Amino acid sequence: MDKALSYLIAIILDIAIGSAPFLGLSFYQIIAIILLGTAIYSFLISDLSIFIPISLVPFTLISHSYSFLLVSSVSTVLSYYLKEKATAFLLTLGVFLVTFDLEAVYQLLAFLILVAVLIYLKVDLLGIVANGIFLLIISAVIAANQGLNSSLVNIFSDGAYYSLAFGVLGIVFQDIRLPRKVPRVPLLYLPYALITLGFGIPFKYYWWNPSSFLFKADPLSLWVPITYFPQVNQILGSWPLAHLLIHLPIGVDLYIALLTYLSGIGSYLMFKKQGIRQASLFSLVYQLLSPFPHPYLLLGYAILPFTAYLMSINMRSAVKYPAVMLMSVIGSSFFLFPVSAILIGAFLKRKDLPWIGVAMVGANAFWIIPYIILGAPASGEIPSYLSLALLLPILVMTVKVEDRVKVLISLGSIAYLVSGLPYSELAYPVAIASTLIVISGVGIKRILAGVVITLLLITSVLQFANYHGVSIPSNVQEIDKKVDNATLIWWNYSYPLLSPVPTNTTQIISQAIQYIVNNQGNVIPNPNYTGFPASFKVIFPRNLTRVNGTWISETYAQYTLNSSFFHIDYKSPNITVNTSYGIVIKSLLGEQFVAWKIPEAENRSTLLVGLTGSWISYSGEPMLFLGYNVSNYSSLAPINFTALTLWLTKAGQIFLYSNHGLRILPRACPIPTSGSFNINFYFIDQGNFTILAGEQINGKFHSLYINTTLPWYEVNAVGLILPIGDELNLTQIQFPQFVPTNVTQNWISWDSPVPFKISFYPNKPLNGTIYLASKRPVFMEVNGIPASNGSTFLNASNITLISGPGFVNVTSIYFIHNGTREYIVGAYPINLTYLVKINPLLGGEKIVVQSHISLNMTVIPLGLVYKLDGIPLNVSDTAVLRPGTHVLEILYPGQAYLIIGLYFTFLSFVIAMLSEILKNSLTQIRTFINKILYKVEKNEG
Repeated sequence: MDKALSYLIAIILDIAIGSAPFLGLSFYQIIAIILLGTAIYSFLISDLSIFIPISLVPFTLISHSYSFLLVSSVSTVLSYYLKEKATAFLLTLGVFLVTFDLEAVYQLLAFLILVAVLIYLKVDLLGIVANGIFLLIISAVIAANQGLNSSLVNIFSDGAYYSLAFGVLGIVFQDIRLPRKVPRVPLLYLPYALITLGFGIPFKYYWWNPSSFLFKADPLSLWVPITYFPQVNQILGSWPLAHLLIHLPIGVDLYIALLTYLSGIGSYLMFKKQGIRQASLFSLVYQLLSPFPHPYLLLGYAILPFTAYLMSINMRSAVKYPAVMLMSVIGSSFFLFPVSAILIGAFLKRKDLPWIGVAMVGANAFWIIPYIILGAPASGEIPSYLSLALLLPILVMTVKVEDRVKVLISLGSIAYLVSGLPYSELAYPVAIASTLIVISGVGIKRILAGVVITLLLITSVLQFANYHGVSIPSNVQEIDKKVDNATLIWWNYSYPLLSPVPTNTTQIISQAIQYIVNNQGNVIPNPNYTGFPASFKVIFPRNLTRVNGTWISETYAQYTLNSSFFHIDYKSPNITVNTSYGIVIKSLLGEQFVAWKIPEAENRSTLLVGLTGSWISYSGEPMLFLGYNVSNYSSLAPINFTALTLWLTKAGQIFLYSNHGLRILPRACPIPTSGSFNINFYFIDQGNFTILAGEQINGKFHSLYINTTLPWYEVNAVGLILPIGDELNLTQIQFPQFVPTNVTQNWISWDSPVPFKISFYPNKPLNGTIYLASKRPVFMEVNGIPASNGSTFLNASNITLISGPGFVNVTSIYFIHNGTREYIVGAYPINLTYLVKINPLLGGEKIVVQSHISLNMTVIPLGLVYKLDGIPLNVSDTAVLRPGTHVLEILYPGQAYLIIGLYFTFLSFVIAMLSEILKNSLTQIRTFINKILYKVEKNEG
């Protein structure tokens, strides 16, 4: 080997080995780097291997650790004296140390690559078998000291198995020639493609689900609700492939396997067309470097060799140009593909390259034009590996012996790739393909090509070592099912983009959000949801109205404390309780508490905490609390037991103290801080969590639904926390149970184990004749007077319903007065249904509304163009839709750029297909003109 090249390689290896201990790597990884470097020395320049221990002296002096120096010295002796006979042993041991903690598929792949490289370099494979015997001896020694169950025994036994198995198979197949009838090329790229089926779903594919909103997006549209979403470049590439394969059980894995297989086949055709003798080896290396974690780059990587192959073959221009253009459109799922294809074209057809470049740009005009104006999609990042950076000085040496332009393109693409500059990933397919073409040249020695291939394959192994598949939790998949086919949701849980509906990424009114996924993973329908992107509200006839008011259900007593029957279960020392005049409780120092056990009840699913009394002195922020593990020894600075605290303040703040720390919950209702009060807190058990269902404050009920996340079984005490100076007189404390009721506009229902009573207090007095409908018997009182269907009342201020035990569903209650029906509950006796269909439209979408009744339509402002029945619509106005069919068109801004681009794409293909005819026509015209000019000149002569 040339001395300059030998010293260059030695410097690179010594720098890599000497700096490895300073990089924070594991002990085994550093040993592996030493062994791999020594193996390269043994094969290329064994006489210089003495520099390896020297390169480790600085670390040895700093750390006072001699293990790395010892290993390098032993491996150097093997390299220096055994030379190439030690190469396979050192390489195999190094590969084992790199991959021993990886999954079996990665170990299998690493040993497969190792054997392939060694066979290509014609290295003695007995070293692999020797390594297997060496690892067997080590595992036997460990088993003798630690037992057969030691994890290290299993690790070294696996390494011995792989070494022996692949060593023997490598020796067997090293000189075998397959029969000519066996299709070598298609079979060569099948093993790796099959291995990729077991990789698992890469992170960037995690939303590839048939129910995913992003998956459903129209490929011809640049927009999805509330955001610009460029993906039109995928229309002939990843979009049809993904939508075809995703319906199979292993759709994503099959997508990866198919493209990695195509990358091998395509690169073989490209290298074979270039006259490369070892085309199968180079194409196998290209396949192993497929960027499988990146869906769009993977497709561009697989299509690039086919595009290069089409560029280099000789065929009619009318066929060749459209074929190259169509291939570029497919590969442009990776939107930087045209640049990559033009760069690789510099290797092949420099004369025709300008026209090929223009043709590819014209073919992709349908997405290039809008992307230039509106913005391009985001692209992934390819990690820059040290092995690729090491290729730079090696490739510099090839400038003298290879085509300078080719070498410069290879150097430039690798340098740009490892630089980390914006869009550096565009250079990845060019860097791999161009480097392989350069080292396949006639002026490159086999040894140098082997070094480059080894470095490239190390990059491939690093790609696998850094890869972790995504496992979507089952609870997240259940959430997907619950919100499928929704419009917008608010996702406040893990895997934020996994939702199969669009999440609100911009400011938008809450009425447009259909579901809320909270941070506990619960799916809560938004009660304020009206619709998206337009909401519709029925315009009711004037003779039908709704009555607003409050429902309050009767409770049945479970436990009551008052001045005649009072006791305390727990209290802090600096609080006084006086029952001479009511129940006067006062805090004397700091924050003090009194608490009572909640009486146990079998299968209790509800709890009401009622407080009646008045404030004597209010100076701090008192709290009601539900507690767990409360005792007389409990302290409050901070609270050392589980407690749900409801602040008796105008802020109505709620906190949860638990082993997980302090948690702030949504606010409840303002509480009176002076004078007398009558407060009821309604709690229910739902999913084993304590839900604050509502509060009744001084006779007015406030409906709430706050999941406190306090486990229901931990509610066993209730108490009051009073800051210093707070004093109150409690008339009564109650812990009754209540029956939850389901109140809607169309019905009210309950299921009570005992006789039940519920009252409705309208916001205004009602007049007229009352009617009630229920399948189960329900007795009715109005203003305390028994009533039945047809009874007439004036100034009805309350309606009470009384039922026996069991399930009751009241389907309607209404008054008739002067021909107007005033509904308390119940469905209107008219058809209130309407149908809304959303259809895609080139440049937007079309909403078709069919209704038998007039509707109020409100359009959510998103900065788009709206037309109602073909007439421009001002979104600040509410439109009235009369009965019948109406069409709302939503036109996305900038979509016209796509239409302009499609025109240029179509025109480009037409010109390409007619290029040969135009060329021949121009040639004939030029020939005809030349003949005329010749005759004119001849006559003049």
